[in-house]
Amino acid sequence: MNNKMNRRKLLWGVAAAPLASSQATFPVSCVAGEGTIRDRLWLFGCPANTDFGSLQRRSLMTPAEGALYLGISNLIVVQAGEHESRYGRLEPPFEQYAIALRPFKRVVWSLVGSGGFTSEAERNEGLELAKKTPNFTGVMFDDFFQDKPDGKRAVLTVEETGSIRRQLKESGKKLDSFVTFYMSSLGQRLSDYLELFDVITLWSSLRELENLEANFRRVEQATPRSRKMLGCYMVDYGGRCSLPVELMRKQTELGLRWLREKRIEGIVFLGNTCEDLGFEAVEWTREWIRRNGDTKL
Repeated sequence: MNNKMNRRKLLWGVAAAPLASSQATFPVSCVAGEGTIRDRLWLFGCPANTDFGSLQRRSLMTPAEGALYLGISNLIVVQAGEHESRYGRLEPPFEQYAIALRPFKRVVWSLVGSGGFTSEAERNEGLELAKKTPNFTGVMFDDFFQDKPDGKRAVLTVEETGSIRRQLKESGKKLDSFVTFYMSSLGQRLSDYLELFDVITLWSSLRELENLEANFRRVEQATPRSRKMLGCYMVDYGGRCSLPVELMRKQTELGLRWLREKRIEGIVFLGNTCEDLGFEAVEWTREWIRRNGDTKL
């Protein structure tokens, strides 16, 4: 029985130039002003077309293109999972991918990818890339938590996760660790893991959006010291259609309120692989960012 959680299952059921370029050379259009709403917005990016198996529609948009299309300055870039990789993946060596990401203000690179995919070689390469690339500010553990009959709770052990955290803190550069947390995981015994992450990105199924505020309070109570970001889907994967605009409005309005209250430090939109398919929620979000992005918090 495959008990790995990923965002599709969640919504269904419950060459290279030197990389030491100064950020001062980045195009101004990609760098959000300090203290603005845009400065707190992130795109959750995956290799182009990796949602084809879920949406059954071809997407050509890369993470960089997806962020530019929405007008977002910060990117989380996540490796494809085992089943998605037939449609596209990030192929090592990774250094060349960082060139297209130079214009962005902050980039977080996954050490654990979609569906919990990881390998020691890719983790080591991702860590080195984050350490030496100026605008890389952290690493991502996507689909990290599990709930398996054998008692396995996460892709890596607590000791392995702690070792990565130590390497980040000893790197000589401020690098944060990010983790995906599904609201359906509330109640699982994860406190020893969660204290090892700097930023928790929170994701809700369509059904759970009804109780988003109450669930968020539960996460706050369980992880009072962790910084948090609100994850926002733009697609109903189960229905292979746009998320209803009223739900996009609910997510963004709550996210903006929590940003102003300093209860979260960012809003993450998912993602580039649905942005060129004509979904209404994508266009609504793009317009919302255009109207609100440069407003001071």
